[in-house]
Amino acid sequence: MGWAKYAFHEPPSNYYPSMPCVVSNGDDYNPEINEEPIEGSLRYCIEEVTGPRLIKVNYNGEIRLKTWLRLEDESYVKITGEYATGAGPTVTGAEFRIKDCNNIVLRYMRFRSGVLDSENPQYHCGRSLNIWGDQTGCNDIIVDHCSIGASRDDNISVSGKLCRVTVQNCIIGGGTIGYSRAGIGSAHGPAHEHERLTYCRNLITNTLERQLVFTGPGRVDFFNNVVSISRRTLEIWSGDGTNGPKMNIIKNHFQTPNLYLLRGGFFEDPIRAVETENPYTPNSNSPLLVLSTGDNTLHISGNLYLRFNVSAGEYEPTYTSNEWNMTVSQTSPPTAIYTNLATSLKKDDPWDMPSDTILDVEEVEGHVLENAGCRLPLSNPALDSYDQALRSAQLITGNSPSNVVFPDNLPANDGKPGIPLLDAPTHQATGVPTTVTLTWTPSDETDDYVIYIGTSTPLTNPTATTGNTQWQATGLQANTLYHWRVVARDSCEQTTGSEVRSFTTE
Repeated sequence: MGWAKYAFHEPPSNYYPSMPCVVSNGDDYNPEINEEPIEGSLRYCIEEVTGPRLIKVNYNGEIRLKTWLRLEDESYVKITGEYATGAGPTVTGAEFRIKDCNNIVLRYMRFRSGVLDSENPQYHCGRSLNIWGDQTGCNDIIVDHCSIGASRDDNISVSGKLCRVTVQNCIIGGGTIGYSRAGIGSAHGPAHEHERLTYCRNLITNTLERQLVFTGPGRVDFFNNVVSISRRTLEIWSGDGTNGPKMNIIKNHFQTPNLYLLRGGFFEDPIRAVETENPYTPNSNSPLLVLSTGDNTLHISGNLYLRFNVSAGEYEPTYTSNEWNMTVSQTSPPTAIYTNLATSLKKDDPWDMPSDTILDVEEVEGHVLENAGCRLPLSNPALDSYDQALRSAQLITGNSPSNVVFPDNLPANDGKPGIPLLDAPTHQATGVPTTVTLTWTPSDETDDYVIYIGTSTPLTNPTATTGNTQWQATGLQANTLYHWRVVARDSCEQTTGSEVRSFTTE
């Protein structure tokens, strides 16, 4: 459906679907450290085999990536789990990136990059699925019947130079840290003016906040989705500092699960922007929607809104009246006093869009809950347990709280390394040998440790890096006061430092 409906419409003569590359195992290897390729693995079919091809992912179960998986500068590649005969494939451990590709189809796959190897976790900050147009661009991309979630950042990111991308019939939701988000719906920063994106018939649910952000200046059609989140539901920015997206937001089912019961008795409406009058220098910390260039850019019609009234402690009747009341002009951080978006943004007639069947809004929830996600086309299509939990959490019965917000249990430092606790030498110890082993208690969410040691403070120059929780300092001067600290670091270069301790050598 949508802008990419004709992707793969006329594959080249060297596309041989009768000679697929078959993924028959869940193994992986790390090419960054020159590990030998493994035939029958997903990485082998994506990174070793080239040219137009069908990749049949027949493996049932977890495919645990050792490092990022990249499909780059390729055309006419179809990757599908629809031929698996059991639970189907789930890609975990790292990001799957599609970069500068044309005519790519993903079907019946699960992507959950934040599910890490318990024995050798890599605390990355990647997305679960990243579609990125960098140099030559990404064109004619379809993501269909996939489950995209459990990320350590955005579950899905669609950004850069793009033309004709459709995300349909998917479940996008869940996370592993508190700031996991559904994702970037269009470019984060300057986008291509010919960007054409479609999001339809998806269930977008259950991260702590922000679902999808659309930044322009291209065209976006967002229709027949079920969106269930408490705040920052659908955000609109001027990513280039000047232009927001030209959007149709048509016949979606917006819900506000009553998760924030202590937020001062207010709620946010689902279509949100922080407005500014004039163009500005883009800053990721202040994503704004420019009004002076945004006349007649947003068409909003036919949506339903089920809103929880915190003050009354109950859901209000489903709202279908003045659609512009579903918008909110917010400040950052949010306050309890806000208004609708400026009416100058309103477009009465829809933007021209591909000819698709748009369901009546009363049918949307039932259709999406029955069909979205990675349900293999077997005699009894079913979701796996993770997606079943997401779907159940979305359901609202009476005025009872929503069942769950993912993640259930946040890490100790929630997405950043924990604090290393220094063990030995003890603080202000004396008579310490000039060769001494520094030890500390391990911190969570940590890939390695940077050691600082010196005779003066502040300690600015790192001395060593280790993956262990001890390090031997040698060649120290006798009868000298030393200061030391340890900084925990993850693979995203996020850091958390210990206190500074001192000792005196013998």
